[in-house]
Amino acid sequence: MDSSAHDEFSRASLEALDEAFFRMRAVRDDNGHIADFEYQYCNRTALCVLGRSAEQVFGRGLLDLYPSHATNGLFDAYVRVMETGEPLRYEFVFDEGGLAGEFEIMVSRFADGFILVGHDITERKRDARQLATLAEQLQGALTSRVAIEQAKGYLAAKFDMDTTTAFHVIRRYARDHNQRIHDVAEAIVAGQLDLADKKDGRK
Repeated sequence: MDSSAHDEFSRASLEALDEAFFRMRAVRDDNGHIADFEYQYCNRTALCVLGRSAEQVFGRGLLDLYPSHATNGLFDAYVRVMETGEPLRYEFVFDEGGLAGEFEIMVSRFADGFILVGHDITERKRDARQLATLAEQLQGALTSRVAIEQAKGYLAAKFDMDTTTAFHVIRRYARDHNQRIHDVAEAIVAGQLDLADKKDGRK
């Protein structure tokens, strides 16, 4: 395979990726310090993530298109990759220039620049947060139920009543005192609340 065919094969392979792929070149000042990074190549997926055409990106500076990189730590992180040769794996939230979401990137030094492979993890992060919230709610409901069952058993044993009546006593006290039934149940189990004068109530 000659060099031109190899280059075409490599480009076609990158275009087939579902991951966003960027090749960036360091732009240096007169003292040799990195002042910016220039977009040399972005595959189809990368351009889709950016919401821009190749003509709007190729040859442009990173800080030109997304100046917040200079203040959010990303530019400095890319410079460290260049200086140390240590790859970077990073998750971050970004919202600028029409590009918004949560992203995961892998950055490695390449020639006098770096290559970046990344993807939008907004949906995955949102689903994870929803699952965490649901799990927390379920755990809270379970904890509350356990406390109520313990309080019912405690009152039933102490005052020789059935658990249904004990629950009515707890619920009535919570309603009359504008408290959560879970809080009343916990106070009973902890010995902080005596319902001796309420035990004959039904509802």
